[in-house]
Amino acid sequence: MWRTPLRSIARQLTRLPVRGRHRLADLVGEWTNTGGPVEIVRNGVRLSLDLGIRQHRMMFFGLYEVNIMNYLSRTLRPGMVVFDPGANMGYFAAHCLGLVGPHGHVHSFEPSRTANARIRELNDLGAFRTWSLWDLALTDHTGTHTFYDTPRVMVRGFACLEGTFDPKDKIPYPVQVTTVDAFCAGQGIGRVDFLKLDIEGSELPALRGCQRMLAEERIARIMVETTLLDRSRAEVQAMDDLLRGAGFRSFRARTDGRTVPVDVMAHRELREDILWLREG
Repeated sequence: MWRTPLRSIARQLTRLPVRGRHRLADLVGEWTNTGGPVEIVRNGVRLSLDLGIRQHRMMFFGLYEVNIMNYLSRTLRPGMVVFDPGANMGYFAAHCLGLVGPHGHVHSFEPSRTANARIRELNDLGAFRTWSLWDLALTDHTGTHTFYDTPRVMVRGFACLEGTFDPKDKIPYPVQVTTVDAFCAGQGIGRVDFLKLDIEGSELPALRGCQRMLAEERIARIMVETTLLDRSRAEVQAMDDLLRGAGFRSFRARTDGRTVPVDVMAHRELREDILWLREG
């Protein structure tokens, strides 16, 4: 009975001034949580959420990574192509599908058997003409690689390729891997309008697998989840050098989706989704 008013609250929260609404969503979500799953549909994509998990509460109220989502709403246009590696439950794909329209396409990549199966269980992918789900991971080579799934993949979104992290609760198995360059060549994709790279330590290898598309200026915008600590500084510096050398500059998205320049390497510590946009 509470779900109808909760959905009404969700609609109102997205219209509130920024300050305090995440906290309010947290409180309302916790208060109304019955322990059972809550299904929502975004642009035809069915998502099953657990309001006991903060990330899921933010998704329910439309406040999850709201700065990036608002940036996408400002910049994606009908007919554009989006790459979504690490699709998890499909929340990012669902948002983009509503923006690229019937003539665009969202390519999601999800090597986690758990997450991949959840998307397929809830959605008839054959009914989507503009959304493809690939059982692949993006990196710097093609072939087979060991993947570490985890029991928490649907809770905190964590799973990774071998060689990035070594989680204690890992569930290893082989997966097919590819590069952006190889995938685009094989699928006849001439341009990627937005490339999301939030893939648990594989961001740099995935960028190295884009060399041809980057050199030919066939990738317009890239989002890279960036964690800058002492131990990761060399890796982030390599990504910074690679992208600046390809003609990109770094920005952060404000809550309203507008961008402001940021010098990533000027920070001592940073954990943020950084947008890389071509100059001019």
